[in-house]
Amino acid sequence: MFMRFPSFARPSLSWALAGFMLTSAVISCARADDIKGYLPTAVAVANFPAAPAPGSKVDLDDRAAALDLQAKRTPDRVALAQADQKLDVFSAFGSVLGPRVTAESAPSLARLMARASRDVGATVLPFKELYKRPRPPLADPAVTPCVRLPENGLNSYPSGHAMWGAMVATLLAELVLAKAEALKARGLDYGLSRAVCGVHYPSDVAAGQALSAALLVELRKDPTFKADYEAAKAELAALLKP
Repeated sequence: MFMRFPSFARPSLSWALAGFMLTSAVISCARADDIKGYLPTAVAVANFPAAPAPGSKVDLDDRAAALDLQAKRTPDRVALAQADQKLDVFSAFGSVLGPRVTAESAPSLARLMARASRDVGATVLPFKELYKRPRPPLADPAVTPCVRLPENGLNSYPSGHAMWGAMVATLLAELVLAKAEALKARGLDYGLSRAVCGVHYPSDVAAGQALSAALLVELRKDPTFKADYEAAKAELAALLKP
């Protein structure tokens, strides 16, 4: 089912604070309060799918998938999912980018991702507030999360982590073409970590990944984003030069 999503003005203070919590881990190139997103307002998305209705087929499939993923957890996959709790481009994608790319060696990339991450928070939080879908452990006590649920009660749909992972993977795949497929795969797996750990349903993850595409459309229109993107591109080309 698709619905018309209303245009949002600048997020409220509570959304802004939650957005700060969502993205503060990625700030490595400047103090957190020095970093602002590229966009002046949250992104308005038309015809974005609503959260699955309680008791619907998608909702029931989600609940079954949550228990199935839990049953299939391995220690290694749990460890990766717990590491993926951190919103940090260098730790999340470092296994693909390689040891040359760090916060210290790639400050332009760090700034690009830090600012875009603020826009992820501003875009996803109004949707969470609109749909208020309870996270899997709150809907079914049989679901045992392998990371702590957010203390501020951020809702389940869409997944902000999955949105962030998809956005970062898309940008990195463009910036480092030689590793594009591996970066995209890492981005998808990063989002899957949220379902593996039982803090999101598969449909939450898919919705977050889809929402990242809408955000990127708007970011690409911003001249400051374009300039920072080109700076990060040049920086990575120099760092990864054979």
